[in-house]
Amino acid sequence: MEPALSPALPARFNRRLSMALVSLSLIFSLVAFTLSVGETGPAATHELAEGSSLRQIQFGSIFLAAIWLAWQHRQWTWLHLKHANPFLIAVVVYCFASMLWSVAPMVSIKRTALLVGLLLIGLATAPPVGDTRLCSRAMMFTITGIAAVSAVVALALPNVGVDFQLGGAWRGILWQKNVLGSITGFGVILWLRECLTGDMPLPRCIAGLVLCFFVLIMSKSATSLIVTVLGCGIYLMLRRKYLAGRHTQLVLSMGLILTVMLLLHFGYVITGHLPTWNDLVGPITGALNKSSDFTGRGEIWKLVLLSVERHPIWGIGYGGFWLGEGSASQYIKDLLAWMPATGHQGYIDILNELGAVGLGLTIAALFWHFYQLGRLAFIDREEAAIHFSLIVLVIVSNFSESQLLADVAFQNIYFFYSSLNVSAILDLHRKGALPAAARGGLAHA
Repeated sequence: MEPALSPALPARFNRRLSMALVSLSLIFSLVAFTLSVGETGPAATHELAEGSSLRQIQFGSIFLAAIWLAWQHRQWTWLHLKHANPFLIAVVVYCFASMLWSVAPMVSIKRTALLVGLLLIGLATAPPVGDTRLCSRAMMFTITGIAAVSAVVALALPNVGVDFQLGGAWRGILWQKNVLGSITGFGVILWLRECLTGDMPLPRCIAGLVLCFFVLIMSKSATSLIVTVLGCGIYLMLRRKYLAGRHTQLVLSMGLILTVMLLLHFGYVITGHLPTWNDLVGPITGALNKSSDFTGRGEIWKLVLLSVERHPIWGIGYGGFWLGEGSASQYIKDLLAWMPATGHQGYIDILNELGAVGLGLTIAALFWHFYQLGRLAFIDREEAAIHFSLIVLVIVSNFSESQLLADVAFQNIYFFYSSLNVSAILDLHRKGALPAAARGGLAHA
């Protein structure tokens, strides 16, 4: 007999609480709750490591609410935990274990606690407690609200919402313009989905799409703009019926492999050598007035790799490197004369903090997620397409940013919620226990 929803908690209450948990986790991770947004680097991004009371209260409150909701539906929670992405769970366990050799063990424990909190929220809000589209819609509405407020702040209070050192790029109520570009890129794709599915009034969808795209442009984040266009293309392609047959995964995999092989072949014929990094990114970065090392990021990567060489297998410890003055990253400031907040390359940062073992587990978690999305395509092509396009954004963006596995960074939050949501849908479908209310979206809420 399948577990049932608690009769003491009506479906409407479950949906609203679930949406609140998702929305608040995004707001607390993104919004700068201070007017000192001119600060950059560790002073602005390492509050959790330094024990910020405000951040502890914020996340502590929603984690407690998630624990309560998960306990109310503990049979579903346990069922979903058993069938969650096993490599995602392994990554969290490994992050906690890294405290044993971490250069900053308390930081590793604190940041692992945040990952556990994200797991709890993902489990507590997964179907059938929340709708299958609850997470994406909660994110969409939250992103749109942040974009709207950011636009107002940038126009009314430019000394707060505009970064004049970066050519007048908008950062709104967030710490940095690239973060604003990243989230509005997600908003563009999510509103595009609403425009095409027709579940919401078209004028509202167009207004949300235009607002997010406008703020994305004003953020002047070249990386976010590129990956947003890529994500839109992937979504439009994957939602088509001709990619929903029995051999969807095989067709996509073979198509990708064939495309890469043809590009390598033609590149070799034309240039006489296999493409280098500059060959690959030079035309794009040149068109965007950027250098092929992503505006100096290459120098940071080289310096971080010096740290990797000292602990290549196990890493320096989760969250133990970018901790500001006097931390393990001090030598980078000494050489660059300024302190970066991250390595601006998610995979190098993971390799540095968690070593080859941790990076391998992270890659395995991503592959498992793709495998589950392939299965989801046979059940709900539309839902699989939106999850696939957004996770591609995460993967591509982290070649120039460091958000994946960075505790409560926006893209890491999405990865956790998406993986747990997809696992829950597949589990319920396999058991024939997915209620119609859980499949119907939130149009009736």
